[in-house]
Amino acid sequence: MNAADTAVPPALKSRKSPRQRRSVATVELIQEATIQVLLSDGLARLTTTRVAERAGVSVGSLYQYFPNKQALLFALLLSHFDEMAAAMEGVAAQLPDRTLDRLADGIADAYVDVKMAKPEATTALYRVAAAIDQVRLSADAVQRLEAATVALLQGASDARFADPRRTAFTLLGALAGVTRGSFGNPATRDEALAHLPVEARRLARAYLRAAAAGDDD
Repeated sequence: MNAADTAVPPALKSRKSPRQRRSVATVELIQEATIQVLLSDGLARLTTTRVAERAGVSVGSLYQYFPNKQALLFALLLSHFDEMAAAMEGVAAQLPDRTLDRLADGIADAYVDVKMAKPEATTALYRVAAAIDQVRLSADAVQRLEAATVALLQGASDARFADPRRTAFTLLGALAGVTRGSFGNPATRDEALAHLPVEARRLARAYLRAAAAGDDD
C-alpha cells in the first residue's frame, strides 16, 4: 500500500493492487489509455468502455482493478503524486552541496521536470484534478511529497527554517500554482512552459531565502 491509500474515499478505492508483473503491466496500459482518451475525447466523453478499448483489454479486466470511472481517475492522480514524491526524494542524492540556493533549484527542478516530462499527460491530469475532490485527495496523497520536501529543507547547510513543514507546504503550493498556470492557457502555453524552469527556480530561491531569514512581512 502506498502512502496515498490510507484516506481514499470508499467510492474511489481501487478493487485490488497489481502484484504480478502481468497485472502491473495491465494497470499501466489502462492508465496510459485513460490519458489518451482524455486528450482525444475530453473528460465528459471518457468512459470505462472507451478506456478498455484503447488499452486493448476487456471492460471486465478493467473492473477487476477499478470499480468505476471516478476510481480510475483517482488512481491516476495518486500515481502522479507518487511520481512527484519519488522525484523529490531523489533530490538529496543529487546534491552533495546542499546550500539554500542549490536546494531551491533542486526542489524546483524536480517538481517541474515531472510535469514537463510528458506535457500532454500533465494537461490531461489537470483536467482530472478538476473533476476530483482535491481536498479529500490532498489530505493524504500530498503527505509523502511534503515529507520529502521537509527533509530537504532540514538538510540545508547554510540556513535554518523556524517551521520547515509550513515552509514546504507554501513552497509546493507556489510551485503548483505557477505550473498549473503555465499549462492552463493553450494560447500561451508554449511560451509559458519555455520559461517555467527558470521562473520556478526564481520563485523557490526568493521564497526560501525569505523564509530562512524569518521575513514575516
